[in-house]
Amino acid sequence: MLDDIQKLLDRANVNVQAQGIEEIAIYCPFHRNTDSASCYVNTKTGLWQCFNPSCGAKGNFRQLHRRLLNEDVIENKVVNPDLLRIKLNKKVDTSEDIELSIDGLTIDYDKDIHKLSTLTDRGFEVDTLEYFEVCFSDKKRRVVIPVRDESYKLVGMIGRAIDKDQEPRYLYTNGFKRAKVLFNLCNAKKYDSVVITEGSLDAIKIHQAGFPNVVATLGSKISENQYNLIRKYFDEIIAFPDADEAGQVMGHDIMVSCRGRRVRWAECPDGRGDPGDMTASEISDAVSNSKIKL
Repeated sequence: MLDDIQKLLDRANVNVQAQGIEEIAIYCPFHRNTDSASCYVNTKTGLWQCFNPSCGAKGNFRQLHRRLLNEDVIENKVVNPDLLRIKLNKKVDTSEDIELSIDGLTIDYDKDIHKLSTLTDRGFEVDTLEYFEVCFSDKKRRVVIPVRDESYKLVGMIGRAIDKDQEPRYLYTNGFKRAKVLFNLCNAKKYDSVVITEGSLDAIKIHQAGFPNVVATLGSKISENQYNLIRKYFDEIIAFPDADEAGQVMGHDIMVSCRGRRVRWAECPDGRGDPGDMTASEISDAVSNSKIKL
């Protein structure tokens, strides 16, 4: 991957400003700034992001190639060849150390998309799944969703069952502290307003519907650390909980805990259990019609 990245940057006349063990720093080619090298490219995965608040451009190697040269990568590229192999466990480890087993989980979105049919059948688009680096564990037979913290660091993985008889429904990597992060905060933090939902797939579907300012709490109980992150980055909050009893408790807790900010509630329509089951128009209507709820 490093050779491919260097060849691409050479062809695009983009100079490397600094290079570490796993990252290359460049002046972002997508906004005018030569004061600091704010764009970083991971030399193992090809993932890149500009951390300048006025830009925030990000993507994978194929997207960088397309944006720099206005052409597609000819050969098939595999997304995240080194970062997305995980060891999924039935219980969440309570230790402080985050242990990720990273040894080459891959998925080719051109050839292997059938492995994600449980999501595409529910209306999730391939481009959206690729944007969130969604992969598949053949060993565990689960859809795998990476979770990054506010600095874009990979901190955990979620393994979601694809069969009804698979238990538990969700598996997590050892040491993954869900209460310390908000899913997709690394992308949503550049906005003043935020849509808060429970599950990662709910957030992905809301993003797909046109609301990139979405985060997921990865559970109906929101920790104080997560509330601190919400208060740190956002002035306007839209709670979008599940339609079940736990979701209603979560919504009311957000309304109370975020007093002092503009807080509204978006509700799932009848017949829909959570945003992940909703269409784009249903999500748009719910957010647009969100209201204060006491």
